[in-house]
Amino acid sequence: MTPLIQKLIAKLGDAALADDERAQVAASLLSVRQMNADPLPAIAKILATPGSPALQRKVLDTLGAIPDRSVGALLVENYPKAAPELQEAIFAQVIKRGEWSLLLVEALKSGQVNFNSLSPIAASRLRTHSDKAVASRANSVLDELRGPEVKEKNALIARFTPEVEKPGNVENGHKLFTANCAVCHRFKSEGKDIAPELTGMGAKGAEELLVHVLDPNRYVEPNFYSFSIETKDGETVDGIIGRENQASVLLRNASGDVEIKTSNIKGRRNTGLSLMPNGFEALGAEGLRDLLGYICADENRYRLLDLTSAFTTSTTRGIYAAAEALEDTLRFRKFGIVRGGDVPFEVVSPNRTTGGNNLIVLKGGNGVAKTMPQKVEIDRVGVKASRLHFLGGVGGWAWPFGENKKPGMPVVKVTVQFANSQTEEIILKNGVEFVDWIDPQNEVPGSKQIPGLLQRGQVRWFSKPLQHQAVIEKITLESFDNAVAPTLVAITAEVGEGGAASPEPGTPTSKLEVPPALKWREGIKVLSVGGGSSHDFGRWFNQADTATLSTGGKASVNYTDQPSAILPALKDIDVLYLSSNQPMPDAAMRKGIFDFADAGKGLLLVHPGLWYNWQDWPEYNRVLVGGGARSHDKFGEFEVTVEEAGHPIMAGVPATFKISDELYHFQRDEQGTPMQVLATGKSPITGRTFPVVWIVKHPKARIACVTLGHDGKAHEHPAFKSILQNGLAWAAGK
Repeated sequence: MTPLIQKLIAKLGDAALADDERAQVAASLLSVRQMNADPLPAIAKILATPGSPALQRKVLDTLGAIPDRSVGALLVENYPKAAPELQEAIFAQVIKRGEWSLLLVEALKSGQVNFNSLSPIAASRLRTHSDKAVASRANSVLDELRGPEVKEKNALIARFTPEVEKPGNVENGHKLFTANCAVCHRFKSEGKDIAPELTGMGAKGAEELLVHVLDPNRYVEPNFYSFSIETKDGETVDGIIGRENQASVLLRNASGDVEIKTSNIKGRRNTGLSLMPNGFEALGAEGLRDLLGYICADENRYRLLDLTSAFTTSTTRGIYAAAEALEDTLRFRKFGIVRGGDVPFEVVSPNRTTGGNNLIVLKGGNGVAKTMPQKVEIDRVGVKASRLHFLGGVGGWAWPFGENKKPGMPVVKVTVQFANSQTEEIILKNGVEFVDWIDPQNEVPGSKQIPGLLQRGQVRWFSKPLQHQAVIEKITLESFDNAVAPTLVAITAEVGEGGAASPEPGTPTSKLEVPPALKWREGIKVLSVGGGSSHDFGRWFNQADTATLSTGGKASVNYTDQPSAILPALKDIDVLYLSSNQPMPDAAMRKGIFDFADAGKGLLLVHPGLWYNWQDWPEYNRVLVGGGARSHDKFGEFEVTVEEAGHPIMAGVPATFKISDELYHFQRDEQGTPMQVLATGKSPITGRTFPVVWIVKHPKARIACVTLGHDGKAHEHPAFKSILQNGLAWAAGK
């Protein structure tokens, strides 16, 4: 080895140098590889040991540009030694060249590279390689490696599927979970977190979960691959990597955490397997049925829909202006189950789909988004649902971008086709459900942001009721090919009977819906009406607020999410509590509410009920609210100041208090009913103040308005409870 090369190898290994400088050294060493192969092991070490990801990728790019068999062999040799996230980058270089791809296939056959470490995408790309020789050999080898096991597992799954479709014993299922699963999996508040979180997974249904139980290695998230590390002391430790740096590696397994110094590592191997063992068929049909019945018990209300056939693009590339614009995409902080309110959604990892696609972007806007399909279909849905919940609600060039400042333009048509040949259409609109993805400060009334889900930008969720009572056969999503490129991530069906058809304006509700029976006790009689999108109405506006208002027996509260209940109940109640943002088009019901106000009765209007929800009913905001909101600060803490301490609604409320909520940007209607502001909130973002509690000086009615109340941070806040109780008493004239 010449002194110059020796000096360059030393510089390459110097972690104190900048990544760019070390990458340049690697390029210099590679330029002399044909005369001297000594630098190759030093370059390979960069890929196989913990270090700077940026440097590793720079070195990979340099290696990938060299059309040399020895470089391909180097990459394949180091593939099993590399971290999972780097394996993907190595594969991307190998797959570009037929000769290198064949080396990888042969390494798979010999066992040098574990088949299970290949993602479904990688396996598919080998099977469909443009080089026919590679594709042919890959299909032969991969079928040989996985075929018999898949056949055996499929037979097990087919045998037990009819059994787990039956109801299970939840109590026994809990015992089985504690004994067999809690050692690795966390479910609700029980168990460890060294395997995927199971909370919310029940929405997949027992049939799909059975596949993962009986064939745990069919799909393994890369961050849950089991690694095997051999130490210089002669020990072998298996587990998932919990933490890794240049000094040590922390392995986690069912026995606990083991920290291993990198200086003591003799070798490491990615097994490509899950820590979860095979053999759970030993639980038998009854045991599997009870176990899955327990996991699914709280999620029977929901079913996660499989959108694999409808995905049009991937979070791994640019999705709007250009595929090469890698920041122009939705970069999720995590994949798997996430929640919008209490609704579970599945954010699919691109590693789980054969083609790598995990997003629906429909044709619209400009750039690569303009080349997307305009229409996609979700086939074989096979569930009867009362609602569809959507995760997405964002788009490229959506409101308030450019020419799209005016809300209301249609962007997606959802067509639900039922097994009885009926269909139902839902139109989703720009500036209502959809907003531009890039700025989380932008808000729209028809959907709700899920904070912290993305590294940049925002993603939202919303719900739409279904009116037909039949099994859904398929769902079609179609854009209008206009200025917006609408984006959807997941759809969850709320399982149950469909509701009655939504009445058209002017149609008497009583002909279409049977209102629920209401029972009254002593005290102020309150009808609380919620329902709609973006909030957990059942938990907070129903359960929490009903308990708050009923304290001490002062009020008798009935909650409903059926607008049809309003008109027949108005003659019996003292106060109408409105938090709904769902459609309420019945003209008779609208007139009934105004007649109720003109009769001098009370209204308590809270949070969603103070938005500009109904474009065809402007009188509601103008006369009963005094204005409305079309935007709000992102969810967070802000300070509320009482402006009228002497008013009965503010009795017992601190002069100032902090609350975590959405600060509504309420705007007065200059032609609306006058208001008296009782408390204001100050935006920590802009410093502006907005009304949060006020009364509307209606000539006859007593109307109290409170913009607070997004979720439990508000509904469980002592000041909010006092305002709600005081507001009810004042509205009732007590």
